[in-house]
Amino acid sequence: MNQPIRILLHMLAAMALCVALLLLSACIPRGMIQKQSENSAQYFAERAPFAILIGDYVNAMQDNYSDTVLCDIAYFIDPAHPFASVIRARYAHNEYEEAYASYLSAVKGEVEPNMEYGRYWHGSLVYIRPLLMIMPIGGIRVLCGALAVGMQLGIAGILIRRGNRAFAVCWLAALMAVHPWMFFTSLEYGTAFLAASAASLALLLTRSRTDDGTMPFFAVTGVVTCFVDFLTTETMTFTLPMLLLLAERHLSRAGKANVPGGAKEACLSVIKNGLCWLGGYVGMFLLKLGMLALVAGEEVMRSSLSEGLFRLGGEVRTANISTAPVVDFGTQLGGAVWHNLACLYPTHAGQMQAAGVWLATLVIVAVGVAAVYLLHDGMKGECFLPMTLTALVPYLRFLVLSNHSYVHFFITYRAQMAAIAVFLFFVYENGIRNLITASRSA
Repeated sequence: MNQPIRILLHMLAAMALCVALLLLSACIPRGMIQKQSENSAQYFAERAPFAILIGDYVNAMQDNYSDTVLCDIAYFIDPAHPFASVIRARYAHNEYEEAYASYLSAVKGEVEPNMEYGRYWHGSLVYIRPLLMIMPIGGIRVLCGALAVGMQLGIAGILIRRGNRAFAVCWLAALMAVHPWMFFTSLEYGTAFLAASAASLALLLTRSRTDDGTMPFFAVTGVVTCFVDFLTTETMTFTLPMLLLLAERHLSRAGKANVPGGAKEACLSVIKNGLCWLGGYVGMFLLKLGMLALVAGEEVMRSSLSEGLFRLGGEVRTANISTAPVVDFGTQLGGAVWHNLACLYPTHAGQMQAAGVWLATLVIVAVGVAAVYLLHDGMKGECFLPMTLTALVPYLRFLVLSNHSYVHFFITYRAQMAAIAVFLFFVYENGIRNLITASRSA
């Protein structure tokens, strides 16, 4: 079969399955989730919208607001009109109330939905609504966090069993750097990461390592990512599986870097698989907009699209109030990057400074490069060119969606796990490995 047609068929099948699962979840009667929805509403009422769980560190911020809206959407899905209901994703939120207060009123039957989130209609409803039949949101958070972290540990175990111990250690160190314990505290943080973990594990367990086999896989992954995504760490569903693919292709059981066909072919593979992932993501997004226009009208669709596009380069302000000064575009682009870097360090909330973040980052990079320069015994550049290309994806995303990355850095920074893993592995492979080898032979 012609490869483009094959990729398209995989995308269409994935889209159809996603929509079918969403409609199936919408058929669950509200009465079956009533009790756990009430428990969830009370759970949110006892917590601040953006509570900081550890000290006052910005990377320990729990996002209760987004999860409240998501549970509110799940509650108002109407089984009598499942298609229109899940596409419009309506919820209740009064202008002068916190989200948890509106949700609490909703489960008490005191309000009707007056807002919509049609540009997302979260695919996570596929598992949230069934799980709300048996547990409240607190339990769902823990379950999803445990699944994601468990799959990450499984990935490391497979890498170790296949002889890629050094890469497995770097992978786990990068995971720790993005604070995986926070995945137990918010679905906003964990849903895209859960999808990335599942995609990574699936790729490791499949036997296909050629682009002909992986391009349809990444196209389907892009579809699923857009289906469940809430503009969080969506690039991880491409970067993490792609790094594993490169590691499986180009690292022998001894861990020695070896790139059959050269770096050029490997970089082309990253680009081709990346374009397939992007095609799947965009295709699913267009399907969302098309169905929203169908059920809610073109005006609602255009409004949702404009709100989504605002996250690209829309203006940001120095504070979260309308009277605060607007940040110039150059500062916005820089902030979109360093705000995310800041979350990798023990940065205190309200005390983020660009100079300190850039200095800390430059020192870490300089130490790593110095270690490589002093300890290297022949550079293994061919392996790391495609890995570096993959690792740069999240930073490209930060710049392209500068508004979102600047404002929601406490969510998006975890996409840097791929870059951290590549940097650590580069330092090990070209420096620390040689030091270990020398010490053993001494």
